[in-house]
Amino acid sequence: MSDAPSLQSTGEGYEYVRCRANGADDTVYIHRLLYVAEHGFDALPAHYEVHHRQSVPWLNVPGNLVAVEPEAHSRHHLHDDSLASSP
Repeated sequence: MSDAPSLQSTGEGYEYVRCRANGADDTVYIHRLLYVAEHGFDALPAHYEVHHRQSVPWLNVPGNLVAVEPEAHSRHHLHDDSLASSP
């Protein structure tokens, strides 16, 4: 049995789609979907993260999103390091 996909959000305001089907429970964040829709699958390596340039988690518009390597993303948020451009 499967449920219809549903739009939900985290306590921090990040929006995501949740889909339950055949015992699986999968989620994907809206900013990740939008980045792929704008730039294509090949522009977002599987291990990369999508960063909001402005610190507004629900501001999911193309100009506010950039693909970043996970370690650089962590350094940016923990130590205010600058981010390199998308791959």
